[in-house]
Amino acid sequence: MVPLTSDTTSAHPIHLRETPRETLGNTVTVTRERLPFMPTLRLLPDLEDAIRQLTGVRAASVVTDGQANPTEVHVLASPGKPAKQLVRDVQSLAMAQFGIDIDHRIVSVVQIEDETADAGTAASTAVPDGAVVDANDANLAQGTAEAVLEEVEASARPVIAEIALRSTGSEAEAEVSVTFGDETFIGTATGASASSQRPRLVAAATLTAIAELLGVPTDVESASIVDTGTNPVALVVLTLAVPRIGSQSVAGSAVVRGDEAEAVARAVLAALNRRLAG
Repeated sequence: MVPLTSDTTSAHPIHLRETPRETLGNTVTVTRERLPFMPTLRLLPDLEDAIRQLTGVRAASVVTDGQANPTEVHVLASPGKPAKQLVRDVQSLAMAQFGIDIDHRIVSVVQIEDETADAGTAASTAVPDGAVVDANDANLAQGTAEAVLEEVEASARPVIAEIALRSTGSEAEAEVSVTFGDETFIGTATGASASSQRPRLVAAATLTAIAELLGVPTDVESASIVDTGTNPVALVVLTLAVPRIGSQSVAGSAVVRGDEAEAVARAVLAALNRRLAG
């Protein structure tokens, strides 16, 4: 496994190349081209869960930097409570329960009302105290809220732009380009040319390309193509050293749609797009 670390001492594009003394077995060499970027993660899952417990809140997402400091807080709530009050509730909760001071300017609140939510409210007021209400309507409304929030977050996720694999004798190189908004990140990894090592090379190159988005030391624990009986699936397991939390293992998978390398790269992004809840 090759640990990847980020260097945040310069705001200018940096080209880093690490050359191995020897190429033995599963040795992987990584190179990255870095453009300035603010790392984005979701390293405070407990805070997200606590915000979701606030009255009127349907879904919440807390975006952090690599040091687990909140940079954006997105809240999806029902109408009724003023948005400013919801922001104050989030601030008070974060400070009282987690000792985190949140600037009100990074908190955005979206209040939506749909028919399923109205139906659930009507059902709850139509039954006597102590009666059990079918939660299907409420669950559906919650699912709708989560879907809206995920759609908003998806617009701020990295996308695989290009993958190149080159082989020379016993050595192979994978190069992966990732775009994020107007920024482009390029990562490469070299190692043994054996076909069994290619998923790991592609995973390492992808991880190197997005190292600046992570901002934390990261390893490729494993990467492989798994035969499920119908469609092969790329499976990747990564290990992140998260501040305040420690070592976190995350897994991602992607169905192979013809190109195994592309599926491996998508699996890496899938692992990192998930909430790091351990």
